[in-house]
Amino acid sequence: MSSDRKDQERENQKQYSVDEILAEYGTGKYPKPSQKVVPFPERQPSAARQDTVPLLPEERAESVSPTTPEPGPDPFPVTRSRDRRGPAPAPEGEKAPAPVAEIVPDGIGRHLAARLSTLMRRADHYADHMYDQAEPDEETVKAERYIPGVDREEQPAPAPPKPRAANRRPARLFPDTAPADLAERWQRGLKGRRIRTGLGFLAGLAAAFLSLDVPFLDWSAAPMPTVRLAALAGLLLLTGLLCWELPVRGLSQLVSLRPGAETLLALAWLFTLADTLLLLATQYRQGLPCCTVTALCLAFAFWGDTLHRRGDRLSAKTAALTRTPYVVTLDDSKWSGRPAYAKWSGSTVGFGSQLQSEDGAQLAWRIAAPLLMLACLLCSLMAAVNCGDPARFLWSASACFTAACPWSALLAYALPYQKLAQRLHKIGAALAGWPGVSRCRSAGILMTDLDLFPPGSVQVAQVRVFGGVSTEKVVAYTATLLRVFQCGLTRPFHDLLRAQGAIYREVSGVRPHEGGLSGIIRNQEVLVGTAAFMHLMDVTLPQGLNIKHGVFCAIDGQLAGMFPLNYAMSSAVNPALSALMHADVSPILATRDFNLIPALLEQKFKLPVDKMEFPPVERRLELSQPDQEHSDIPVALLGREGLNAYSEAVVGGRRLRSTLRRSLVFTLLGAVLGVCLTFYLTYVGAWDSLTPVSFLVFMLAWLVPELLLANWVNQY
Repeated sequence: MSSDRKDQERENQKQYSVDEILAEYGTGKYPKPSQKVVPFPERQPSAARQDTVPLLPEERAESVSPTTPEPGPDPFPVTRSRDRRGPAPAPEGEKAPAPVAEIVPDGIGRHLAARLSTLMRRADHYADHMYDQAEPDEETVKAERYIPGVDREEQPAPAPPKPRAANRRPARLFPDTAPADLAERWQRGLKGRRIRTGLGFLAGLAAAFLSLDVPFLDWSAAPMPTVRLAALAGLLLLTGLLCWELPVRGLSQLVSLRPGAETLLALAWLFTLADTLLLLATQYRQGLPCCTVTALCLAFAFWGDTLHRRGDRLSAKTAALTRTPYVVTLDDSKWSGRPAYAKWSGSTVGFGSQLQSEDGAQLAWRIAAPLLMLACLLCSLMAAVNCGDPARFLWSASACFTAACPWSALLAYALPYQKLAQRLHKIGAALAGWPGVSRCRSAGILMTDLDLFPPGSVQVAQVRVFGGVSTEKVVAYTATLLRVFQCGLTRPFHDLLRAQGAIYREVSGVRPHEGGLSGIIRNQEVLVGTAAFMHLMDVTLPQGLNIKHGVFCAIDGQLAGMFPLNYAMSSAVNPALSALMHADVSPILATRDFNLIPALLEQKFKLPVDKMEFPPVERRLELSQPDQEHSDIPVALLGREGLNAYSEAVVGGRRLRSTLRRSLVFTLLGAVLGVCLTFYLTYVGAWDSLTPVSFLVFMLAWLVPELLLANWVNQY
């Protein structure tokens, strides 16, 4: 008993290895001794490697011995077979390869264990390094402190290519006459127009007086109806002779198959005159003809044509004041994929042709006039056929054509345009006709140093020199770099250079930075910029320095000079920016002066910089490049520096475009409703309803919105 118990205790104390346990209870046979370090397998035949995938990173790490030296690039990566039927049988005469031992049995448990191990290692690595970037390095702190923040440019999705016709500049139908010649020609054409316009209105008012039933005049007496009709016919004929350009132009448009508002006006005058003469001869119906309304329609149209000529003359006169004006264009895809207005030094090429082209109202009437003319003729025929009286055609055509040409037909564009041209003429700006106005829309506007601070607004207060460097050398080095940079400080430092008797030096390797410039002059590294730029470049500045706006110069890393600056901003800049923002035109600061950053503009000049765009220095240089490409269609010409004329032209063009659109809605709607009402009244023979007084009230009601909108164009 004691011996059996001792044998059993020895059996319990015996240690078994993992391989022995697996060999005893497992289904597979494992080699002895166990091999936990497995060498790379031999290259398998191509047939045996067709269905293989690379090992996972953790599997590769576990399958390679840590003591094995790092092998070179293996052309045959370690793989694991997806074929669960075992390795392919070896050919006869060759020894079968030894089976590859694995740490864990192959199967789903192996994959789960590997994934879990990888996840745990990544979690531990993240926990160990999650606070590594909590404290930025010194360079990052300096950059965040001294480099001004800039706006990122959005990269829009590529737009589909436009058709070739859309990219092509429209053909010029008028010769590109010099603005001075146009101004002189229109000045001659305006002679006597003011008197003729006044006489036309007097004739229309006299016709209105004859159309009223006054107590002290008895129009029912025997000779009075004939006298009354004869007087109305004479006044209508007189008005047509005073405004003879409009009927002649309308008939010429009809002959050339390009009818417009003048065509409707000419037909209304002819049909009304014919209806009056027929009524005077035959007394075929009751009531009075539409002489009063037609005469006033001619007077208002002639007034609108005169205002249009005055506006064109003022624009041409303004453009002729300088030979090299500033040209304002709307360039597509300028910033963040959006168009932007740009001002650049150019010429008056194309201005005369655009100024003579048709305006937006005339283009709209080119489409509406044929339709209204056809509707008036059809309605007149239907009214005549309905009553069986051919003479009814003249009365219906007279009323329909008069209603189809409202009093605001030629005032919709001319009245606000003349008001705006008169305002822009006072500040030296001129709109480039309707082709330029039609391009005025919601966009950005590029503003350079000279827009915010014209020449004379920036002055160098004093010059301080450090380190024993001569004043002439510091001024020459600073002025040389600023001259290459071509910013708003070039002119003040050029004047300072001449005052000091210095000359420009040869410079190479000029590079722009946020806040300054760097270059090489006579094998010396020269830095020119703000105090923040000097701190960023590790240039030591004097203790207690309190200069907010200035230019510093450093030579070979040592401060050599300091130039405090005085900036004087015009009082018109802030209202101009407010007008631009209300017109949905966002300012883009394309400044080159490294002092003009949003922080300075907000703190010193109280500008709304939160609504402005401030691109990086590379994009600012690109957007303010003098030789960049611009649109071929000018929006306006400017004869003065500064932001006032620039913003007035852009905002005025946008307002004129919006005013015309709204005016055309009321004008065309009044024309359509007028044709419908006059057709119905003549169709049913309502003599008592279609009186001159009621017709006058209807036409005057549709003129009021045009007068209000014309006054709105200048309210900015």
